[in-house]
Amino acid sequence: MILLLGIYLILYGVMIGLIVFIGFFIQTKKERSFVSKKGIQLSELTVLIPFRNEENRIEGVLKSLLESKKKPFKVYFIDDHSTDKTVDQIESTMKGESFELLSLPSGITGKKSALRYAIKLINTKYVLTIDGDVLFSTNYFLELEKLGECQMYLQPAIMKARNFKEYFYEIDLGLVNAVNVGIAGLLRPIMASGANLLYDLSVFNSVDSIEKHKTISSGDDMYLLKDFRENGKHVRLVSSLETAVSTETPQSFNEFLNQRLRWLGKTLDLKDNLATGLGVVQSLFTIVFILSIVGLIISTNYPALFIFVGVKITIDLIVFFPYFNRIKRLKTWLLIPLYELLFPFYGLIILLLMFWYKPKWKGRKIANR
Repeated sequence: MILLLGIYLILYGVMIGLIVFIGFFIQTKKERSFVSKKGIQLSELTVLIPFRNEENRIEGVLKSLLESKKKPFKVYFIDDHSTDKTVDQIESTMKGESFELLSLPSGITGKKSALRYAIKLINTKYVLTIDGDVLFSTNYFLELEKLGECQMYLQPAIMKARNFKEYFYEIDLGLVNAVNVGIAGLLRPIMASGANLLYDLSVFNSVDSIEKHKTISSGDDMYLLKDFRENGKHVRLVSSLETAVSTETPQSFNEFLNQRLRWLGKTLDLKDNLATGLGVVQSLFTIVFILSIVGLIISTNYPALFIFVGVKITIDLIVFFPYFNRIKRLKTWLLIPLYELLFPFYGLIILLLMFWYKPKWKGRKIANR
């Protein structure tokens, strides 16, 4: 059994080291070439911010917009039938700024519909979608101007915990983002976030396949990435903090589960062979890892157990360090050992819930099919 454990660690180390560690450095080298003197013009950029009941979180994005050293041509806030005071906050805070507040008509709901409702009014070259609960630096738009022209930019959306419990909600997404950055360096990105997504409007209008997935509540960002990719459009991923937005983690375990189940539902429906393949391989490694631990406990071979788990954790700490260091989330990185011990239980809960539990968002049930 010791030989098999050694083979497992070698195979795992090679795979995760190639994707996350080597891929990370290849990707960051790519990103240095994105900077161009002929960058994106802010006069050709419109920002779309769809929202629903964000009165407790909208203050951050409003403050970020007001304090920005440079600003886009226009900002549209799209209200998805909010029942709280978000609209009042926007109107009072953004008074005098170049923005417009749109309200979805009766019968039109959801983020996908909100974005397309506003896009019909836009005549700039580029569209930037951000969420109503994000923050970004005063230099954010200045940094966007440095990016060379491209048909789509996938930009960082980083969750930031405020207390110890929330770090466990943050680390899950951090690890996934690290894999996405690495695989983008080696092959292509498999994930996008509508919380910070920039794209060419004319290309969007030519490739948008909303009719194929309009019944699925979530995932406009991922479907749009698929549309651009399958039509041979130029997509770039950026991982640096200069053009990143940050957002809060879920505030409760229930909110966390609902969020992850929404994400899982849209991922499964996308049928991306690369993402599916990576998921299968990761699942196999996880299953073997759990079975190995159980086998070592049953055989009471505790020295081998501690060495096996210790080497696995050491590998992960090493390969994920560059990414977490790049986004300045080393406190989250330090929780990887504890996360690995809890992941099997968390994974089992997600697996069981996905078959019968219907996730919700802002009081609405989410349709994943």
